[in-house]
Amino acid sequence: MIFETGFSAEALSGAILPKIAVISHSHPSLSKGGAEISAYALFRGLRQIGVDAIYIGACNAADRGRLAFADEHEFAVIYEGERYDHFYHLAPAGVAEQLVAILKREGVGLSNFHHFFNLGLNALRAVKALPGMRSFLTIHEFLAICQNHGQMITRQAQILCEGASNESCATCFPEHLRTQFAMRRETMLDAFGDFDGFVSPSRFLAGRFTDWGLDPARMSVVENGLLAPSGHAPRPPKTDASWTFGFFGQINPFKGVDVLLDAAELIAEDKALAKRVRLRIHGNLIGQTKEFTERFEASLKAHAFLTYAGAYNNNSVHRLMSECDYVVIPSKWWENSPVVIQEAYGAGAPVICTGIGGMAEKVPDGVSGLHFRLGDAADFLRAMRTAADPANAAILRAGIPPVISAAEMARQYCAVFAGPAAASVGMEVPAAAGVGMEVPAAAGIGMEAPALLPEPALLLPEFNASFAEMPIAETPEFEASAIEMPPLQPVPAE
Repeated sequence: MIFETGFSAEALSGAILPKIAVISHSHPSLSKGGAEISAYALFRGLRQIGVDAIYIGACNAADRGRLAFADEHEFAVIYEGERYDHFYHLAPAGVAEQLVAILKREGVGLSNFHHFFNLGLNALRAVKALPGMRSFLTIHEFLAICQNHGQMITRQAQILCEGASNESCATCFPEHLRTQFAMRRETMLDAFGDFDGFVSPSRFLAGRFTDWGLDPARMSVVENGLLAPSGHAPRPPKTDASWTFGFFGQINPFKGVDVLLDAAELIAEDKALAKRVRLRIHGNLIGQTKEFTERFEASLKAHAFLTYAGAYNNNSVHRLMSECDYVVIPSKWWENSPVVIQEAYGAGAPVICTGIGGMAEKVPDGVSGLHFRLGDAADFLRAMRTAADPANAAILRAGIPPVISAAEMARQYCAVFAGPAAASVGMEVPAAAGVGMEVPAAAGIGMEAPALLPEPALLLPEFNASFAEMPIAETPEFEASAIEMPPLQPVPAE
């Protein structure tokens, strides 16, 4: 759902859109995860299009010294991490009281939560109870459904979880009773039940949550936007023989960096390939074991083509990605709508990713990137070989979809926020691409992508029917199927 170019924020501010608070579980000066970056981009985008908005982030009391605001429109709610209940997600009453006080003082009439973590479900309830307050929840991951850090990965075997149930969750967490998981789900659904609407950045994530119990009639899909300019200059044809593949993100157990290390061992066995590829890792080491850290450091020393570029900030990500021929996302969990995909597209870099979940949806196989099988270093190497071909690179770059800006994302959110209220004041929200329009599903969830390789990408047939039937409002998606894309050429091993 989007507004046409002539959208006037002033015309909406009184009747439909009051002052808006974008509320997140953290602030970008403290944490640079996808959810808080997306929330902050929305806040900035709203202000860019003339909508009065503030940003409120939760901050652990121990981190107050690191908190840095850009201007007077940013606020923080202070919480004590050791007093937060991580099972039922409840925070001390003082957190909700702080949040309500800020909203009242600033005259906020519409709240858009981007998480409940650190704030607590009781804070959500307190805000929704305010007289005249309209409230929306943007979903970024599975924490409401999955106790294992919201990753939908089994705790013991570390394999993908296809769906939560009281029995399966109790198997992962035997220290909790099945009845506790039933109560946890009821507590979550009760806290979410009376939101005016829900927003998801991907159809995959929206489908999982409507299957779990959220009302599909109140679910909208809005793609994450970027604060940086959304357009990218076409890259010149590839002429040199070297190829750079870059990883960007938190180096934690779920992001699949171990797959890259496994692939490095395979690359090293092919001397010719090792001379013409560069595998560059950007990010912070988070939550890794001593064994992984030691292996990571040993791999860096053993392979000249493998480098660790360290942490990065969002101001430099466009430049760093522009130095890469491809961005790689070897995640071992479903992912939903990784901001790194939009950042890669914005830098003109196709994406090589695990062919599951939101990654498969956002990166059509053979159109704007390539898929490989979950956790399979050999299949990742196969994708690298296919990618490291000038003709194939040109095809994939031509297939990169446009990336929306923070301002465009804000316009689409405004349409969601206006909702039925627009009709009540006689205002017509114009139909645009993505509203009442058939949007092709991405490769891996029902779309036929150009034939690439003998071995197909991992598909998710179990979601095809639910996505096709889901009555949710969608943002425009890049219609890859409308472009005559020549098939990629399989590249034999050297």
